[in-house]
Amino acid sequence: MPDWFWIQSVVFPILGMGMGAFFLYGTYRVVMRAIDRKHEREMAGRGGLSAEQLQQLQGRLELLDDISLRVQDVEERLDFTERVLTRDRERGQLGRGERS
Repeated sequence: MPDWFWIQSVVFPILGMGMGAFFLYGTYRVVMRAIDRKHEREMAGRGGLSAEQLQQLQGRLELLDDISLRVQDVEERLDFTERVLTRDRERGQLGRGERS
């Protein structure tokens, strides 16, 4: 036969705390969702970005992406040029040393 005193004093409180935590987590999620919705409504009411402004921002982002690609291309060309110049200098120094 189980010890009822142990079940009443240990198991039931643990189950109660677990159920309480589960309930509080559910309540927290509902409240946070309501706060988020309210915040979104307030931001929309304050004059959030219009469709035209969003399109302008998207255009700027696309332009920025294009510029980023062009900068990468220029960096690659600069690296190649530096390597060629370094190689030519080394060959020139080696060529001078052989003639001496």
